[in-house]
Amino acid sequence: MTPANRPTGTVTADFLGANGQCGLSYCPTSLRCMGLGDIEYEDVIAATEEFRRLGRDNFLQTYGFGRARSYELVLDGLRYDSKAIAGVAHGYATGDFLSSGEFSGGAATVARRLGELGFAVETGETSQDRAALLERLRKLKVSRGPGNPAPSRHQPLSLLWAISRAADERPRMTPWPQFRGEVGPLLVEFGLPNAKATPEYPFWHLRGSGLWEVQGIPTELAKGMPKVSVLDAHHPQAGFTEEAAGLLRDPVTRLDAIAAICETYLEDVDRQALFERIGLDGYTTADGLLSPSEDGSSGADVDGYERATDPAPRRDATRSVIVRDEALARKVKELEGDQCQICGTTLRYLNRPYSQAAHIRGLGSPHHGPDELQNLLCLCANCHVLFDGLEIYVDSDGLVRGTSGSRDPRPLRRDPRHPIDEAHLSYHRNLCTVNAREPAVG
Repeated sequence: MTPANRPTGTVTADFLGANGQCGLSYCPTSLRCMGLGDIEYEDVIAATEEFRRLGRDNFLQTYGFGRARSYELVLDGLRYDSKAIAGVAHGYATGDFLSSGEFSGGAATVARRLGELGFAVETGETSQDRAALLERLRKLKVSRGPGNPAPSRHQPLSLLWAISRAADERPRMTPWPQFRGEVGPLLVEFGLPNAKATPEYPFWHLRGSGLWEVQGIPTELAKGMPKVSVLDAHHPQAGFTEEAAGLLRDPVTRLDAIAAICETYLEDVDRQALFERIGLDGYTTADGLLSPSEDGSSGADVDGYERATDPAPRRDATRSVIVRDEALARKVKELEGDQCQICGTTLRYLNRPYSQAAHIRGLGSPHHGPDELQNLLCLCANCHVLFDGLEIYVDSDGLVRGTSGSRDPRPLRRDPRHPIDEAHLSYHRNLCTVNAREPAVG
């Protein structure tokens, strides 16, 4: 679709009313109103889908926009040039595709309208803040014990513990007794060998990262490291700053933060055991956490293996499940002819072709991936298990590789009509790197 029927004049933010519509009581015949109030939620979604299908550069060139200077639309962890999205969404809504010079893209217009529709719009400074967050995580002022060149794990482990709370949407600040009770044993189990577990040190000294704050210590006692007796007496709270916590709400940023900590400080740690212990076990698979009723486990111990004489027992259960778009699953299978995009296998079941629609970035917590065609692969059951289990990944050149390095790379099959978002593949690669004993390449 190309721009057409553009208005001949311009209505700037000065003339827009509260609903984004033109506020002029009289318009010259050469000036057509271009209020953004005509844009609806589905129009914005359509514009973002075209953005992903064409790619940023082609999308902006097609519709006459430059890259966003101030405001970006953030959706499912991906970032879009908000003014360009609004101009194209206006075309989907009315048939009039607005170019950059035909309306204002500031807070009073585009950002406000997108916000009214429930979308998150962030300033361009956010990406810089995200980069600064990751840089600070890589440059923690960690101590080194005498005769041990390895950096202390106290601060990295404490930050991972705090990130797990953010992923679970738990309170940002944690009281000292709770921090000590939960982080202390963690430092014993995963800290450096023979290192003394002192949770009071990361509780206080993480403030030096610029990402952490402590509240509740009187000013006169906060000039140096408070004694444990002071912490016990005043029950202070500590946690990420509001700015850092806000950035970590984004699933993509959160995974990048986990990767930065693990790769910098925890190279020799069994990360899967750590994640399961710390409450980040959703990051050990690509599909995220399953509910107890989905994983097939009853939770009951079995003492014997006698032959059963009755049908398997049943129990009533109420659960909340993700509703997947079955039409999308059928579409990806149709496009790929029910042939696995990784190994090329075409299975048959009940005398019919059988394949599975696999999400690249899982829909479950903590990944919260979108249910869209660009996030789907058509796989056989075997490759689906390997992909979700982080045994294989797709590198930046479109080659399927094994995370252990023992698999010969082969191209990912892809029908030209099947769009795949590189951002989702990148997320999956990052997840593999975090979990792999040998970091993934590409």
